[in-house]
Amino acid sequence: MTAATSATRQRVPVSRSMNFGNGVSLMARRCAAMCFRMAGCADRSPGLRSYRRARGFICIVPGDAARIARNAPALDWIGVVPSATMISGNWDRELLLTLNSLVGSDGLYYLWELATNSLFTRSPIFFALVALWFSGDCKKRRSQMLAGLLAVCLATVLSVWLQFHLVPHIRPLLDPALPLKIFYPTWSLDHWGRKGSFPSDTATLFFALATVIFLETRLVGLICFCWVAAMIAVPKVVFGFHYPSDIVGSLVIGPAVVLLFNKIPYPRLLIERWLMLFEDRMYIVHALLFVFLTEAFNLFQSLEQLGRQLARLL
Repeated sequence: MTAATSATRQRVPVSRSMNFGNGVSLMARRCAAMCFRMAGCADRSPGLRSYRRARGFICIVPGDAARIARNAPALDWIGVVPSATMISGNWDRELLLTLNSLVGSDGLYYLWELATNSLFTRSPIFFALVALWFSGDCKKRRSQMLAGLLAVCLATVLSVWLQFHLVPHIRPLLDPALPLKIFYPTWSLDHWGRKGSFPSDTATLFFALATVIFLETRLVGLICFCWVAAMIAVPKVVFGFHYPSDIVGSLVIGPAVVLLFNKIPYPRLLIERWLMLFEDRMYIVHALLFVFLTEAFNLFQSLEQLGRQLARLL
């Protein structure tokens, strides 16, 4: 821990009436433990020497020499003593390393095979989209879905833009300071067009698509959210492609952009009028939708390559 970090004080509010004695209820002690965990307290960091009560707060003081022996029994039930792992971002690194420590087991080999199989991981989301599109000939519902897919494009572009212009950390695989277990050792910087990883553009894309489905049918949408989290988002952390905060950012950005477009009526009304113009030629709309879904299934890689070529020409 640096001197600047040890000089800082983190205060975690608790109730004035909270007593850490034997008479404290189980709920009160769990609330206290939650406060410590939210402050980043971990059982392996030796930097924290004490905690003390002051004006209704628990003061987490790294490097203090005061004793904690008389207060330790109250925290024995959680098996943790407050430490100096503060809320400065270490939780992100610790969670990444914890999940990455699973790499090398036999079960993770099969998870890798499933996570890299695009037909297995992506098909359920696109199957749900196509099924909803052809489940009925309702222009209002189809216009809402098209507006949502437009929002998916903008959310994906925004996530890629943020990776270039907002770099709170580099991609874990490219950080030599991280003791990661690399599943495929030949990965290098040549495979990545950008070093930033916040937020995950792939997770943003699929969380946004799940939001489009959720707006049409809640149950199927929730299932799609769980599927994206388990089969797309979490493996990216396990194998070191992204930090957990990258996935959290994707979970915020993707659904937020889709929900924003859903609240604004103008894109939906404009698309609904466009569908009325093509009422006798809906096969053109179906063909365009097929092209879009195919490109989205491939993570817009062809569109990205086309954009790079156009940028070089200009």
